[in-house]
Amino acid sequence: MYASSGKLSIGEEAYLRALTGRLVGIGLFKGFNRIAVIPYPDRICESIAAAAATAYLDTYGYGPGKVAFFDYTDNMDDVAKRIVAWGAEAVYIAFGGEQRMSDVAKMVLQTLKSLRSANYRGSLLIHVRAWLATKQFSTITSDPDLREYLRSLKEIRLFTADANSKKFFFHTVNVAPDGGVSLAKYMEMDITDEHANLLKLSLPPQ
Repeated sequence: MYASSGKLSIGEEAYLRALTGRLVGIGLFKGFNRIAVIPYPDRICESIAAAAATAYLDTYGYGPGKVAFFDYTDNMDDVAKRIVAWGAEAVYIAFGGEQRMSDVAKMVLQTLKSLRSANYRGSLLIHVRAWLATKQFSTITSDPDLREYLRSLKEIRLFTADANSKKFFFHTVNVAPDGGVSLAKYMEMDITDEHANLLKLSLPPQ
C-alpha cells in the first residue's frame, strides 16, 4: 500500500507534517481532554500525529493520558474496541499523505465501520486528505448506516488548507438526513510562505 508522494524529499514531507501538525494540535484538538489518534504506521502519518500531539500538549497543558496513538491495522475492530475502552473523547483520523487516495478512502471507511461497531459516540476529527479521498465524505454518507452513525456523533471537525491564500481553516461538519454535508468554519490560522510552498509541492499519490 506504500507509495511515494509529490515532489518533496522524505525529509521535506516530514517537515511539512511538523508545520501542519502544529496547527492541527492547536486548532483541531482544542477543547478536548482525551484524544485517540489513528495514524497509518508510516513516516508521514506518524510525523503529523506526533507534531499535533506535541502542539496540543504544549498549548493546552501536558498531562498523562491526554493523547494516545492507535495505529491503523488490518484488524480495526480490535483497535476501535481499545479506543473505546481507553475512554477517548475525540478520535483523530490522521492518514492520507503517503498512501494512494483510493486506499485512504478504503481505510477511512473501514475505520468508521469499526468505530460504529464498537459503539464509539464521541467526536470525530478528520485530516483534509481523508476528507478529499472520500470525496468530501460522499462515499461515506452514501451508506445509510454510516450516515446515521455520523449524525449520532457528538461533533465532527475537519481542517482544510488554501495554500494560495496562505490559510488553514477549521470547520465543524454537519451531515444532513439525506446525506448532504455542509461545513461551518470556527477558526482560521495564517501559514507562512514556506508552509504554503511545501503544501503546493506535496501531492498525494492517486
